[in-house]
Amino acid sequence: MLAKYLDHVKWELCMWKAHMPRLWVGTLLLVATTAVQAQPCRPDYILQWCEDMRAQAQFERADHKLNAAYRRLLRQMSKPRDEYIDYPALKAKFMDAQRQWIRFRDAECDAWFIVNQAGTGRNVSEMACLIDRTNDRTKQLNAWLTYVPSR
Repeated sequence: MLAKYLDHVKWELCMWKAHMPRLWVGTLLLVATTAVQAQPCRPDYILQWCEDMRAQAQFERADHKLNAAYRRLLRQMSKPRDEYIDYPALKAKFMDAQRQWIRFRDAECDAWFIVNQAGTGRNVSEMACLIDRTNDRTKQLNAWLTYVPSR
């Protein structure tokens, strides 16, 4: 019985030694891949994931500007009704329009993604659509600011 157990232990040690180099190679690849991905993308990098990250950052900046313009406009609309403008109704309609615009923008850019889904730049194409539509809407909201009297 003891001999059988020792044979089994020898077999396990032999298997461990046989697979150990593979485990080390796998571990090193995992660490190296993680280290490469953790490095920031320089502007001259043309790796796809760097382009995706830059496009995402650009969209976030555009979205921040859009939200700032939207908040300014809502503040200007946060007044009681006067003899010329029903501000509460205007604000409610405007908020509804903005929600619908967001759904439209997202659906249109999703369609743009489908058109480009076979290419490696499909994410960047979708982000470019989102950036363009968001910048256009920010201009529209800023134009609204000139039409809605400030306090």
